[in-house]
Amino acid sequence: MKESGNQYSQYRERPEALINFLVEKDHEIAKLQRILHNLQKAQFGKRSEKLSVLSENQVPLLPEVEVKAPTSEPKKITVPAHTRAARTKRDLSKLPKNRIVHEVENKTCQCCGEELKQIGEDTSLELEYQPSKLFVNEHVRPRYACGKCKDGVEQAKLPLEVKPLSRSIAGTGLLTQIIVSKYMDHLPLHRQEQIFARRGFEIPRKNMCDWIGAAVHEYLEPLWRAQKAELFKLSYLQADETTLKVQDGAQKGECHTGYLWGMYSTEKKVVLFEYSPSRAGEVAKDIFDKYEGFLQTDAYAGYNKVLLPDKVTRIACLAHVRRKFIEAEKSCSKESTIVLTQISELYHMDNQWRSLDPPQRQANREKFAKPKLLNLGEYLRALAQRTLPKAPLTEAINYSLNQWGAIVRIFDDPRFHLDNNPIEREMRPIAVGRKNYLFAGSHDGARRAAIIYSLLGTARLHKLNPDVWLKDVFQKMRAYPQDKITALLPQNWKKITGAS
Repeated sequence: MKESGNQYSQYRERPEALINFLVEKDHEIAKLQRILHNLQKAQFGKRSEKLSVLSENQVPLLPEVEVKAPTSEPKKITVPAHTRAARTKRDLSKLPKNRIVHEVENKTCQCCGEELKQIGEDTSLELEYQPSKLFVNEHVRPRYACGKCKDGVEQAKLPLEVKPLSRSIAGTGLLTQIIVSKYMDHLPLHRQEQIFARRGFEIPRKNMCDWIGAAVHEYLEPLWRAQKAELFKLSYLQADETTLKVQDGAQKGECHTGYLWGMYSTEKKVVLFEYSPSRAGEVAKDIFDKYEGFLQTDAYAGYNKVLLPDKVTRIACLAHVRRKFIEAEKSCSKESTIVLTQISELYHMDNQWRSLDPPQRQANREKFAKPKLLNLGEYLRALAQRTLPKAPLTEAINYSLNQWGAIVRIFDDPRFHLDNNPIEREMRPIAVGRKNYLFAGSHDGARRAAIIYSLLGTARLHKLNPDVWLKDVFQKMRAYPQDKITALLPQNWKKITGAS
């Protein structure tokens, strides 16, 4: 108690200083409580950002929002009897079948001794699995020569699809299996090494790593460059970035944190990643230097370098705005709920218009959504005038108002999504992979990962079998002219192969 008294003795003659000190303490306590609440919510709370349905008894949240008064008698509805979805029959028609007949031991009638005749049969289906196996293709090229004139030797050349990598024993099927297993099924190379050993032949992970590097350099990197050129022809893209640890760090024993910068077209369903050791704004400027159009991002300042005059126009992400108010909901529940409800209604309206043709959808946005958004903006500006400067709500308000023009721009074109969640969803496979292989061995390895994630991610978006597509690329690309390899890109591959 004596120490506590000495602590505050300096404020005895300056009560206004004590008041300021206590206010600062209150702000610090509120900040720590908010951090603790968000941490607990992230670990134990629900992940969904959706609001619960509003009840009819709630008061209007904004003056302009009308809510119907509850009726005196509750409305009665008829509840249908309980039904359940019909059990769907598995389609086994695409799988090969092995017919195994189990005959009776004695085909003679025990009564009269006559031979029994088949009058029908019963079939039981059993779904089985046979582990993959390694085998060797022995390509033999006989040599021929004329025994009379001895004028040279004739020998067939190896087909272009055989031995896709020079000085490597790996075939197209094995190469495809290794790449798809690591970057789509998230199996690190050391686990694949163990699996191959169980199959009867050990393939060192160093060999697999070298094979992946050679395949990317010879086949996949040219496709990746063609993919980027195709994306930059579009006028609307989404962008985001995610981390990737790299073992080749500046300090011994520490991994470097690199970044995969992603871009995504919601129209063409094409995703592309580009690796950089840095998250600096100059990186974004270099990546999008040749792009012209609209770029939808969060409010990360690194994208400011992209926003060159008459070249790239930024669109905001409404989901990031919503998350800021969710974080402020604990300390400012009433005001945050008002904003979150208005944002929820914008999402609800836009989802209802998703099936409309673009002109009708844009007309509805102009008539219904945009006035509601502008009304929300007026509410936020008024709220900013009466909210404490260091309150969590003020941070959410400032985050919104500082990019309000980019938020309003969302509703200027029917193609624009309300948020950049689609590009964030395309980064989930990378997050799963990181948890398995932990880091890339080098910056070059991280660049190879960005290239492979781009092409396999696009193949997944177009519902392609990645094994079939990638093996076909390894077999055909050598014979393709470089100016026509865009036909082998995942989004175009179905057209040339007729694959379903």
